[in-house]
Amino acid sequence: MAEEISRWYRGRLVVGPFRPFEAAELSRLEQEIGLPLPASYRSFLEAAGGKNLTYSVRLPGCEPEPLQSFDDLYQLGRDGDGEYGWGTLLGEYRRSRQGWLADEVSLAGLLPIARNGGSDTLFLDLKSATHGQLHAFVHGISLPGYLSKGVFTKVADGFDAYLDSLVVDPGVGRGHVG
Repeated sequence: MAEEISRWYRGRLVVGPFRPFEAAELSRLEQEIGLPLPASYRSFLEAAGGKNLTYSVRLPGCEPEPLQSFDDLYQLGRDGDGEYGWGTLLGEYRRSRQGWLADEVSLAGLLPIARNGGSDTLFLDLKSATHGQLHAFVHGISLPGYLSKGVFTKVADGFDAYLDSLVVDPGVGRGHVG
């Protein structure tokens, strides 16, 4: 039997590999964080918690690079070595508390859920006042034509709104971005 390589979720193509959804892993994650995941993100994990979501989102606060991608999704559960390592929701949550970004931005109540190749990170807000919102940290690059300094910005009011705002970056179709 061939392994499933992709799934559709809310009109977006999610690429695997896919792991079976384990409610015990979700409970473990929520217990350690001390906050519940929003229903929309939980539904995504149950139905299509794959590895890649290759789309971009427009972030006006990131001019001159308003289209940003967070295509490398963190996965629920343990990695292939049975650990909460790189690329797992719990592993990335633990690491984010100790990284340099935690010294720059309050990450209280924020769960990292995806990144891109430049280590820009997408966060799910779990705090009660802003529960379900998505925020991102995008690194600056000191070259002309790029975002000159790092930006922490709101991305969407909820996970479904985030999915609905995703677009195919026209630069990707031409073989480059920019």
